[in-house]
Amino acid sequence: MDAHAGQVAPRRHPRLSRGWPGWRRTALLLLEHLAIAGGYVLLGWLGMVLMPDGRLITIWPAGGFALAMLLLRGTSRWPAVLLGSLLNAYWFVPWQWVVAEGTTVSAVQEYAATLLTGVARAFSTVVGVWLIRRYVGTTRWPHTVRGVITFVVVAGLGHSAIAAFTTHAALLAVGLVELGPLFLRQTWIWFNANSAGVLAVTPVFLALAEGPTGRPHRARWEVALVTALSLLAALIALDLRRRFNDVGIPLAYPMIPIVLWAALRFGAQGAVLSCLLWGGVAFYSMYLLKVGELALARGFTHYQARFVVLTAFILVLAAAFEERHQMQRALEKERESLEARVAERTRELARFLSLLHSSLESTADGLLVVDLKGHITAMNQRFAELWRLPASVLESGDDARALGFVREQVVDPEAFVSRVEHLYAHPELESEDEVHLEDGRVFHRVSRPQRLGEEIVGRVWSFRDITVRRQAEAERDRLLVEESRARQEAERAFREAQKALGMRDDFLSIAAHEMKTPLTTMQMQLQRLQRLVAGASGGQVEAARLKPVVAAALRQLRRFQDLADQLLDITQLTTGRLDPQHEPLDFREVVAEQLEQHAEAAQKARSELRLECTGPIPGECDRLRLGRIVGCLLSNAIKFGAGSPLTVRLEAGERRVRLQVIDHGIGIAPEDHARIFERLERAVDSRHYGGLGLGLWIARQSAEALGGRVTVESELGKGATFTVELPRSCQPTSMRRDEPPAEQERPTA
Repeated sequence: MDAHAGQVAPRRHPRLSRGWPGWRRTALLLLEHLAIAGGYVLLGWLGMVLMPDGRLITIWPAGGFALAMLLLRGTSRWPAVLLGSLLNAYWFVPWQWVVAEGTTVSAVQEYAATLLTGVARAFSTVVGVWLIRRYVGTTRWPHTVRGVITFVVVAGLGHSAIAAFTTHAALLAVGLVELGPLFLRQTWIWFNANSAGVLAVTPVFLALAEGPTGRPHRARWEVALVTALSLLAALIALDLRRRFNDVGIPLAYPMIPIVLWAALRFGAQGAVLSCLLWGGVAFYSMYLLKVGELALARGFTHYQARFVVLTAFILVLAAAFEERHQMQRALEKERESLEARVAERTRELARFLSLLHSSLESTADGLLVVDLKGHITAMNQRFAELWRLPASVLESGDDARALGFVREQVVDPEAFVSRVEHLYAHPELESEDEVHLEDGRVFHRVSRPQRLGEEIVGRVWSFRDITVRRQAEAERDRLLVEESRARQEAERAFREAQKALGMRDDFLSIAAHEMKTPLTTMQMQLQRLQRLVAGASGGQVEAARLKPVVAAALRQLRRFQDLADQLLDITQLTTGRLDPQHEPLDFREVVAEQLEQHAEAAQKARSELRLECTGPIPGECDRLRLGRIVGCLLSNAIKFGAGSPLTVRLEAGERRVRLQVIDHGIGIAPEDHARIFERLERAVDSRHYGGLGLGLWIARQSAEALGGRVTVESELGKGATFTVELPRSCQPTSMRRDEPPAEQERPTA
């Protein structure tokens, strides 16, 4: 938003608010152009008036005026210079004096010459401004010797030569002059006139436009005196010229001392004004000369050259005076600045010493400064308090005595003294360590050389009591260790929780799928049974047709019951509410029952079930848990050993029974032997092999609940052998859970 938003602008006439400022600027710009053109015409008329006998142009002040205006107001004012030049050429320039005698000038040639010379003068003025900006570096009057010399060369010589050449080239183009002596003579005359006009007029406007610069202030009486003497000398010169017609320009030379005085006392302003007055007297005297043409030509060249050289010298002299004054003033300011800085540094040093003393006393560190001879040169009260130094030691100023007193307070006096002596023997060394005291305090000690410039003059000792900090750091480290342990425990618990949640989600997904399969199959069998009953004639259905349907439904029901039993086993085994019910039984009989129940599944998997057992094995065990162990191992073997024979080997020992389920399937990698007995863990992808991933976990948990264990021996591609060892008779619960398993005994058939 606009920064002036919210301000109410004053009400104005709508047309004036829009159009008047633009018209006003245009009118002022037009008046400025007319004023410049008028000044050019007026000074051009003056230059034409000062022509001796109407034959030689002595000075062209209009060229110097035009150059000054474009430097001060910008080259955008060139139309004013062009207008003034055209008017001057049309009104005042008699073309007969530039052409050969007897040459007739037509009206067309006059108008063409007027136009082309006007354009040439405007062009040369713009080029002169560019040259001054390029080589002098400023559009104002330079106040250095180098700048003035460059201005004299560029403006007084270079610009004047361009103006004279372009003007006469325009006359050559319209046929008023021809290449030859006359062309060179007129070009030379105009070069001198332009040079005199630039050096006499341009510096006046440039120097007076910026006021007094680069010179000391002068009293008013001196200004009045120089002005009066200059006018008096000019009047005397003109009066003598009137009385003695043949004296000429040298009458103006008595004014030179006054010109030098003005340049050396008033700088550029005095120089340009006095040179202008001197030049006016000189050129007016030249105008009044009544001599022959040859003498006039010689005097013209002689006196114009003197005027240009003397004017340039006066301007350079004034610049040298101003430059010297500026350097003197700069040196004076630098001297005053140095004196002020010295005084300020002196005050700062006094204040610094005061602050240093107060800082030494207010700091929390104990500070001690010792010179190279072992004398104490500075010490604060904090140092005495830390080391509990008595007044006698402090007043002595002897570092050796103070060292002898404090060495008895440290834990290792020999190392303490040895370190101090080593640092005194090597003054350039720096040291930083800790000192432990007998009373339990800890000091942080820093020692550095004391330097005066590049010279080492002593040693500075700094002691800080860091006892509380060390205690806090120890407590912090202890808390950090505890926090790290707590964080690790929390992270572990979080990971376990995340894992448990993932396992729960996987289990629910797999369980839903596994339970849905037998239910769907059972539903299909019941629907088939319903169709058989509905389609029977007389309400009678043949048993041969009902038997396979009912058998299939019973198989799916048993499968669903097995899944439900597994879920119940998970709850009991996880919560620890499983209480085995031991009863007398025959281990061989329970294994045979499981083989019979899994015979159909093995047949579908194209696997042959074999039982290797020499006879009955009586004992005591939980029939349901034992059947669950055998069933889980058989289901696992059928699933992963499909297409190969499965062997169940049962061996009995005196106190233990060994059951082995051997398959020749895909096998298990050694690194997965322990993992497959965990809940919901598999060694293969569940997308290729169904099941809940709980069978082996239930088998291991059930075996351990009965006082036994389950192990596996397998390699990838070589099948697997699961071995279950169970006690043959009932054992107390405490013995089963607390005592280590008995040594493996050699089973007997």
